[in-house]
Amino acid sequence: MNIELAQLISELDKSDEKITESSIATKINEVTHEDPSSESIAERIAFGFCEDYQHKQSGWGTYFGPMMVWFGDDGKVYESPSISSITEEVVEHWISRSKSTANPILKARYCGLIWDFSKPAINKKPEYTIAVDYINALLEITDKGLCKNPTEAIKKIIRAYKVAVGLNNSDLINRCIESAINLEGRIAEDSKAGLWGFCFDLFVLGKSKYLFEDQREKLIEDLEQRLIRLSKDSSPWGCESAGVRLADYYRVKGNKEEATRVIKVVGKSFEDACDDVAPIQASSWLQHVHNIYVSFNMKSDIERVTRKITEIGPKVVDSMQSFSHSIEIPKEQLEAYLDSMTNGGLENTLVRIAAHFIPKKDQVEEQVLELAKNYPLTYLFTKTLQDHKGRPIANIGSVEDDLEGHVIHQLSSNLNTNAFFLKHSLKKALEVYNIKVQDLADFVLASPIFEETKKDLIHAGLQAYLDQDYISAIHILVPQTEAAIRLLVELTGGATSKRNRQGGLQLRTFDDLLRDEKVQECFGIDLSFYFRILLTEQRGWNIRNDVCHAISPSEAFNCSVADRVMHVLLCLAQVRVTNGQ
Repeated sequence: MNIELAQLISELDKSDEKITESSIATKINEVTHEDPSSESIAERIAFGFCEDYQHKQSGWGTYFGPMMVWFGDDGKVYESPSISSITEEVVEHWISRSKSTANPILKARYCGLIWDFSKPAINKKPEYTIAVDYINALLEITDKGLCKNPTEAIKKIIRAYKVAVGLNNSDLINRCIESAINLEGRIAEDSKAGLWGFCFDLFVLGKSKYLFEDQREKLIEDLEQRLIRLSKDSSPWGCESAGVRLADYYRVKGNKEEATRVIKVVGKSFEDACDDVAPIQASSWLQHVHNIYVSFNMKSDIERVTRKITEIGPKVVDSMQSFSHSIEIPKEQLEAYLDSMTNGGLENTLVRIAAHFIPKKDQVEEQVLELAKNYPLTYLFTKTLQDHKGRPIANIGSVEDDLEGHVIHQLSSNLNTNAFFLKHSLKKALEVYNIKVQDLADFVLASPIFEETKKDLIHAGLQAYLDQDYISAIHILVPQTEAAIRLLVELTGGATSKRNRQGGLQLRTFDDLLRDEKVQECFGIDLSFYFRILLTEQRGWNIRNDVCHAISPSEAFNCSVADRVMHVLLCLAQVRVTNGQ
């Protein structure tokens, strides 16, 4: 062992000051920088590991994990420190240090690593006494208040309790429970929800059989009193932290009345707080408390808050700001683009327009991942989508948890962006070929998925489109897209009906049909996905549902939407009979 490291370890062994493992790691790295000796390596990695590792990329299945995980240029996953760096020699060094040091912070780290890594790293079962020493060191840290941050103390006492339970050592378990309760009593502050409630979670909700009845009653009563205090003049989030814990306990005990009582306190704190915040924040809080009421099946409260969310919706819309971005396209370039889109005859033009404006799902996914890489904060939090009245209609989670939601949202935005080019391509085609309604009808109705009985409807819808009567065109043509998909499923041997609750049959929903494997086989992933985003997806344009359920306002029946419906028809019209089939 080099002299500087030996001196540092000697100082740390004798120290009784509050210190974090990360600061110890910094000190060790300073005196062992690039030192290849086994002692230096063992000490460096000992304090390099992350405690209570929450991310599972490592796949180690251990309490400790790497401080960093990254992808190399070769596509492989790299970790620092890595479990592969733990050898028998390293573990033996930790065992020796755990016996020689008097510093409980150091002892807990060495014993914890030995207990955690011996089996997965070197395939050796650690001694029982290592776990006992580990727990005792953690208890000493907690009881003497050696952690700089109280949240670290909470982490350590929870770890001590769980290891003691794993040993089934009742004496150690009872000491951990007493130490944890005393810790919470010392550090708890009503305004800091992270510093209280952990004993209730661990022992009451965790149904610890070692918890004495008087301890259980005190934890419940303390939380009840905290709920009362928080409900008067504090943040509703703190009130929720206390109330939901209690409600969960009462629900498990089968006491629905008590559960409802405390949730009403939580709900009132949120609803009252909404009077003094901006509409968009109030809407968000009301949605949150609505979810709480739903989880506890409180029907009258659900209905009341639903009405409040609806009432505040217009204020949310009024409070929103619009952002726009413009680009200039040289007229020559635009004309050259439109000429390339419309040459080769009418049928080739319509086929080209249909194919050109089908978005590629994998490209949009790559776009989302690249944006998430460049603007990570934007993609970490849940997004709430709202309709034209400010009502929340869907949530999109973080990109890690809800990649598809972000792809849908991005694709929908992309459709708005390239609507300009679709509009002018269709307009140019109409001008170049002097397209009449019969020309379009002949092209569309040549496909077998449009029924003969719907010919007049399609003709009327196409005429309305050409006349720029977009309200009529959209109302007429959108249902025909659904009928075409249904007939496609029938013609390819799929089922278009399903059993209903009354014992009869009912037609499958449009969204269900678009997810049918027959549809995906015919149109492919990209076009099937596009149809869903455009017609039936809440997180997308959702044209079919908004139109057929009379949700869309009159301004939604515009040229851009009509062009998209026309594009869908052109895509559907690509289905043709081949080889007599």
